[in-house]
Amino acid sequence: MRLVRTLSVATVAAALVLAPLSPATAQQADQPPVLRPAAAALNNPLESGTYPGDTPGGPVIVVFSNSAFTDPFQEDWDIATVLLPTASELRVTDGEDGSAAAWTTILAGADVLVLPEGDNWAPGGTSAIGDDGLEVIRTWVSAGRTIVGTGSYDHGRIVTELTGVGFYGVFRGNDSNGPWQRVSDDTSLPAEVPNANYAGGLSDYSLFNARQKAAMTLIYFSAANDSVGIAAFAVGDGAYIYNAYDWYSDSELLTNGVRDAWNGALVLAATGDLTPPDVPELAATGDGYSLGVFAGAIILMLGGLLTFVVARRRLLAQSNAGSR
Repeated sequence: MRLVRTLSVATVAAALVLAPLSPATAQQADQPPVLRPAAAALNNPLESGTYPGDTPGGPVIVVFSNSAFTDPFQEDWDIATVLLPTASELRVTDGEDGSAAAWTTILAGADVLVLPEGDNWAPGGTSAIGDDGLEVIRTWVSAGRTIVGTGSYDHGRIVTELTGVGFYGVFRGNDSNGPWQRVSDDTSLPAEVPNANYAGGLSDYSLFNARQKAAMTLIYFSAANDSVGIAAFAVGDGAYIYNAYDWYSDSELLTNGVRDAWNGALVLAATGDLTPPDVPELAATGDGYSLGVFAGAIILMLGGLLTFVVARRRLLAQSNAGSR
């Protein structure tokens, strides 16, 4: 399932505004502080609730935020403020009691689930995601939907459980094994995503076994450091998309373009424009994704042509409509 959305220039601009969130950062350019349009609705720390987004017809995005597992003050709030303008609706949840009933309600009508940090489920279940709750999540994502995992190296347990492939031991790394280069030959995409504090990637990809490699698609990879920066793990007809960046509030990253680049990657993963078809096939070819939103984010960030993005999305929509 591919969710293709034709956006106006104004909507794309709102969705991909990459102006700094902090007043100090904004003032460096002698400009007043700029907040993304819908971000003012989000309290810090991030609170559970349902928030209207800025993009009618955009995806319904669920962000998991629970202080026992994530950081509502920093990463969670940063991620939510980036995604809210691209969404028709954004839901913030702490997982309630972690039950199947709770997660059935949480995910009803949702397109994307964002799991910061990754340390949210373990065999036997946790207070936020019980074993039966995870089965609801598995069924939901397997139907062609998307989970976006960000930061840290604790995603191994849940990725292993969802994919049925042993990935627990591969989620490890350090903070200096990027930048990561584009795997696809789609030259409209940036050549790489930058290195950053708290963006370690998945190390020693060459040591992954054949089954592991067949179950994932490399999107950005560092051959020099044998490290995966962004990858999609197949879950039925859906995917768990791992972004190595942690969205930790490192002030330097807010001013040097690193945060903006990873914000673009986050929007890419969550908007529904990249919906992996057969991931093992993609693992062999390294291609097959339409990454127009990420391209748009980076092009906009660099002062490029926003109209290129809009035209590209329209062509994709026409192409997909013609193929149906």
